[in-house]
Amino acid sequence: MSQELDQIRRPFREWARTMQRQAPFYTRIARHVLDRDDVLSVLFACPVPEQRTPVLLFATVHDLLLKHPGLPLAQWYPSIAPDPRDDDPGRAFVETVVAHRTHLERTVATRSTQTNEVGRCALFLPVLARLADEVGPLALLDIGASAGLVLNFDRYSYDYDGRVVHPVDGPSAVRVSCRTDGTVPVPRAMPPIVDRLGLDQHPVDVANPLAARWLRACVWPDQLDRLDRLDGAIAIAQHQPVEVRRGDAVDDLASAVDDLDGHPVVMNSWVLNYLTARRRSDYVEALDQIGADRGFSWVFAESPHVTPDLPHPNADHPESTHLNLVRWRDGVRAVEFLAECHPHGVSATWRHDG
Repeated sequence: MSQELDQIRRPFREWARTMQRQAPFYTRIARHVLDRDDVLSVLFACPVPEQRTPVLLFATVHDLLLKHPGLPLAQWYPSIAPDPRDDDPGRAFVETVVAHRTHLERTVATRSTQTNEVGRCALFLPVLARLADEVGPLALLDIGASAGLVLNFDRYSYDYDGRVVHPVDGPSAVRVSCRTDGTVPVPRAMPPIVDRLGLDQHPVDVANPLAARWLRACVWPDQLDRLDRLDGAIAIAQHQPVEVRRGDAVDDLASAVDDLDGHPVVMNSWVLNYLTARRRSDYVEALDQIGADRGFSWVFAESPHVTPDLPHPNADHPESTHLNLVRWRDGVRAVEFLAECHPHGVSATWRHDG
């Protein structure tokens, strides 16, 4: 038991050490629960060891507060309280977990992290536009698609340091901003998309209020801009739904690609860290098998630090998010490093040679 707890404790310790700048609110909580076995052990209810992460515990408690905003801990959450407290929420967090342990364990046992972060679309747009210039209309397959919000990328507006791209029918209610450095191939218009499909073990139906609430719970509560953007993306998805198929990233990959019309582009962002090392290798092997028979492309934004099994061609700053493009043409695989990015697409440093 102590060894298993240490495995859970390790990412909380890493979070407390490295995430102060990106997530100050949850960093305070992570520091407070490091030595609280009665809190960390709630994650034992998660049936998949790789998913026993800080973000799952944080989202589970956030979901509880969104359901019951009258609980004392909600006074600290900017996503709930109009004038949140600014002192340390750690003690109240612990008390809430202890008092609602049974409910939280049920959530942990039945939910997985579903951070459907549309900010990452700012990373994908320039790559997809470049691919469309090369091969024509694209057919997208998003792995770990959650509610499929990333698949609606061409229905959002973008701002790259003043260079703005809108959907074909005009400005969108969802606006994604990305600070950039380097030569960013910002397109003049959206690339043509002829097909789009998501694949997820637990698809999220945004028409279901409980499922939509879980998506909100997975957003960090002190990042209100992300919450507003998520609400806008959910509204678009409710009006223009995309198909998200229940399936496995490895076992159902080939059949999903076969069902697409157009040049297939497989996409994934911060999802392969939830697979075991063996399954990540299986994933790459499955892609290679597809590429042996047909031309297609793969765009991924993952951290080399937590996904060393992927073909990361750049070894610099492995703890950041790396954006890579992989092409299979005539059975030959070519990997290209494109950018070093913030994990939510807030910023990106592109290769200076474009």
